[in-house]
Amino acid sequence: MAKIRVSSIELVWIFHETLKSFDDCSPTTSIAIVPSPDVGWKALMSAKYRTRYPRGARRVEAVQEQLREVYVLRD
Repeated sequence: MAKIRVSSIELVWIFHETLKSFDDCSPTTSIAIVPSPDVGWKALMSAKYRTRYPRGARRVEAVQEQLREVYVLRD
């Protein structure tokens, strides 16, 4: 199956829409999408968020893995 090409801004929006359905994520989570040569892209969060909300950080990592199967960053 071909992956859908999206911009990093669109991917951040998709992240926030996906995370809304979970109770263990803060609605004000700051996420940055950056290119990564080994996996295509990564979702980055602040260290403060990862420390304060460890369950939310694990949720973001899980969603990242799911979205990597569907989306690829546009050049």
